Amino acid sequence: MKRIQVPAILMLLFLFSCKKYRVEYDQPSQVEFKPITATLAKGTVAAPGSVTILVQLVGPQRDADVNIEYVVDPASTAVSGTHYTASGAAGKITIPAHSSSAQIVLTAIPANLTTAKKLILTLKDGALPVSPNYKTSTITLQ
Repeated sequence: MKRIQVPAILMLLFLFSCKKYRVEYDQPSQVEFKPITATLAKGTVAAPGSVTILVQLVGPQRDADVNIEYVVDPASTAVSGTHYTASGAAGKITIPAHSSSAQIVLTAIPANLTTAKKLILTLKDGALPVSPNYKTSTITLQ
């Protein structure tokens, strides 16, 4: 009987002595791209390639929609409507209330991708600041 009591007591002591930690984000909220680099394979005319780029909220979720603007960098060689299409309104994305991210879905236009192209998207400061390290996403279309 003593053999069972000692391990049981030790197990109870271990369980009750473990501290529970709660990790909270204590910095100002911001938005960022994920991933910051991606590849969009052109696919075929019947089945064009696509890639999803997330715009994510770093910090607590909001009770209202968060509208974010992004621009295509002038150094981009890919042209919207010629080499790719993007979901939603051009240059705008909304992170819905009580959510942590929104998606930009890029779809290739295979017939017009004879050589590799670069698409560089940059988030603009607005309702929330942009993370300086993750404000740009570079997509290689090939």
